[in-house]
Amino acid sequence: MARLQVGNLGVAVTDAGDGPPVLLLHGLACGKRMWFHQIRALRNRFRVIAYDLRGHGQTDAPQLATDYSAAHLARDLVGVLDALAIPQAAIVGFSLGGGPALALAASRPKRVSRLVLADVGAGADDPVKIEGMARRWGALIGQGDTDELVCDMLRSELFKVYARRSPRRREHMAALIRATPIDGLRFTLSEVLAKRKSLFRLSGVLKSVRAPTLVMVGELDYVCSKASRLMAQAIPGATLKIIKNSGHMSPIEQPTAFTAALLEFLGPA
Repeated sequence: MARLQVGNLGVAVTDAGDGPPVLLLHGLACGKRMWFHQIRALRNRFRVIAYDLRGHGQTDAPQLATDYSAAHLARDLVGVLDALAIPQAAIVGFSLGGGPALALAASRPKRVSRLVLADVGAGADDPVKIEGMARRWGALIGQGDTDELVCDMLRSELFKVYARRSPRRREHMAALIRATPIDGLRFTLSEVLAKRKSLFRLSGVLKSVRAPTLVMVGELDYVCSKASRLMAQAIPGATLKIIKNSGHMSPIEQPTAFTAALLEFLGPA
């Protein structure tokens, strides 16, 4: 693991393998550790970069709400690519990571060779529900009730299918959540998730994407199913891949199927 300075943010980065660059962006309360299976599989053919988003894992977690927003996450992505002197990469955005991935593809198309949006847009068809969930979790953080926060998150549509598969998987997901700095989780919820624009209001952005695009979604990921179909229809030439027997956490829930689809889309190194 390396540590990069991106503006005033210290960013924890894993950089493995050699070949065309592929950058992986994780989901809420997951950290780059969630990409273990994909890094191991891709590094034989690609240069694989994964980093902890601001407020997650071992990347700095600023203590002010004003240091968090969708725009901050998008600028961080550009900063990481610049710091690693990577002019263009395949970008894989999972869940929360789909926001900066899509923003880069739309605003700086020459920097994205291929785009993967996996389980992105949770609740885009019902943003009030997602905003309420973010507020509820923020309130539990404010009360200092970490145990109830973790339990409530594990009961949510985002994590419950994976967490219910076995005690080991429940413990794994709980450990990822607990490893997320509390300020990072609090402000990502309040300033990014709760203020996120619905994909159904971003048709112009979706239609502007020029990179070859793969949209992936778990078969049981009901909070992302409508948004995934929207993206696949609106992004020119996009392909939709449904990961069988998977909920929202498809990269770790069905890692073999997810990685096989990813490798097929990325093609030979």
